[in-house]
Amino acid sequence: MPQAEWVTSSWALVMQTRALLRKTRDRIALNSRLNPWWGVSGSSDGVGDGALMRSVLDRLERGVLFPAPSRMWVGKGTGQICAICAQTIHPDEVENEIAINDDGLTVKLWAHIGCLAIWRRASDVYREQHSSSFTDSPAGDTI
Repeated sequence: MPQAEWVTSSWALVMQTRALLRKTRDRIALNSRLNPWWGVSGSSDGVGDGALMRSVLDRLERGVLFPAPSRMWVGKGTGQICAICAQTIHPDEVENEIAINDDGLTVKLWAHIGCLAIWRRASDVYREQHSSSFTDSPAGDTI
């Protein structure tokens, strides 16, 4: 009889594990943080993109943030803080490093790949709104 109980309890555990696996897959699908090019990605993807876009536009307007440059370095996260969402860029996430050189001073910023996309969209909007007074950004000095 003990063998029958083990088989029964094993099947019960298999069914519980399958149920947990389904829930996990559903949660991953709901979070939509899978990027086919980079694997699992961080940042403020999805929910709240509108608020983040408004925040970036506001920072561009106030001069606290410059328009997104076209050149940067990409690699695995090193624990830096994202300049856009202020969250840590973890080692399993993509990190974009931006270096701006101006008057002999180098400023480095980091951004998640999703946050960089929002920064670029906000920069495009900012440039369109200020096309008459917009000459060039510090991005031209990016090294």
